[in-house]
Amino acid sequence: MTRRKDKAVIQNSPAKKAAVKSPSKDSVKKKSTSAGPVKTRTKSIGVSPSNGRQELLKNMSLMLRLALERELAQNARDCKDIMELIEASGLIKTVVHLSKCYETLVKEFIVNLSEECSDKKSKEFRKVFVRGKCVNFSSTVINNLLGRSDEAQPELKLSDNKVCQVITANQVRSWPLKGKLSASKLSMKYTILHKIGAANWVPTNHKSIVSTVLGKFIYAVGTNAKFDYGTYIF
Repeated sequence: MTRRKDKAVIQNSPAKKAAVKSPSKDSVKKKSTSAGPVKTRTKSIGVSPSNGRQELLKNMSLMLRLALERELAQNARDCKDIMELIEASGLIKTVVHLSKCYETLVKEFIVNLSEECSDKKSKEFRKVFVRGKCVNFSSTVINNLLGRSDEAQPELKLSDNKVCQVITANQVRSWPLKGKLSASKLSMKYTILHKIGAANWVPTNHKSIVSTVLGKFIYAVGTNAKFDYGTYIF
């Protein structure tokens, strides 16, 4: 209301009216042919490039987290019980004897990986195009790489509360409402699995907390439950 009153005072002021100059035809023409169309075009294409950049940044963020994957140190390998669990789950190739990584090629692969790769109706279903070549990519390819069976596995039907009880040795009976469990509450076995999982299986920089996704993952490893890791990773 104050701004409206001020505006009314200014508009009614003779001095103000005298100071205002009428724009020339040339200036109007210049504004309509220069500034106007540019702004219009920017607005008309602004949504698509923005979404494209967001998708690119999301993929690049994923790529940077994957770059953190590393082999287990010898002291970790000496934990026989943990290594047996990882091997039984068919994930041993994700933590030891990692083959040489061509980082630039991996980055290009991840950036080119589209959502249509999992869409059965798409021509790019289970395909990723890298450097002019089509690369087959699916849960079967991942399972074969890990040396795991590609047989269909039943879905792991388990409540978050049950997972929470197991991985904390019943210290915490229900999963926190905000969805984040403190890593300090984990039992010794799951503390180790969480550290490995946060670096190699479900990459995250928030290593002091456990997400429900990572919690269920380490539960599957720790209990040797039937779980289709290939489909999950894909």
